[in-house]
Amino acid sequence: MTSQVVRLHVTASIPIDCDFWSEDDGWKGRCKSPSVAVGGSSFEDAKKNMASELQAQIERILREHPKRSARRIA
Repeated sequence: MTSQVVRLHVTASIPIDCDFWSEDDGWKGRCKSPSVAVGGSSFEDAKKNMASELQAQIERILREHPKRSARRIA
C-alpha cells in the first residue's frame, strides 16, 4: 500500500501581548515585539487590524529568512 501526500494551508496562532487604548478619533493598538502599530474605528476593528498586521509581518519574516526559520522548526 502506498501513502499519499496531502498538502494544505495551516494557520497557527501564537499569543502576542499588545496594548489598546481609546482616543477621540477611535482606537489605537501597539505591540512592542514585533513592532506593530494600528488604528481602528472601534476596539474590535483595531484588534482585527492588529491580527492582520501581525500575520503579515510574521509571514514576511518567514519569507525573508526561510533557511533560518526551517532550521528552528526542525
